[in-house]
Amino acid sequence: MTKTLDRCLTAARHHTAQAALTLTAMAMVLVATVQNRRERVRASGDRGSESVEKAVLVAVCLALAVGLGLVIRAVVENFQGQIKPPTQP
Repeated sequence: MTKTLDRCLTAARHHTAQAALTLTAMAMVLVATVQNRRERVRASGDRGSESVEKAVLVAVCLALAVGLGLVIRAVVENFQGQIKPPTQP
């Protein structure tokens, strides 16, 4: 491979890994925020908002799953040309 292609592939791997780490960090901060909010609501004795909290938690998990799916799809599309099918004996 040429040096230019090597640099491009290295940069693509770096950016993909950085995007995945950023997305993971954002998801962790979001989950921590939701958990903190949930603990404060429970401590205040407000029981009427439990269904709303569950809906928020489900929405956060769904957003996380969709985000991870998009990252995985982008990585697969990015490196699809490098994937070699297994050889049959």
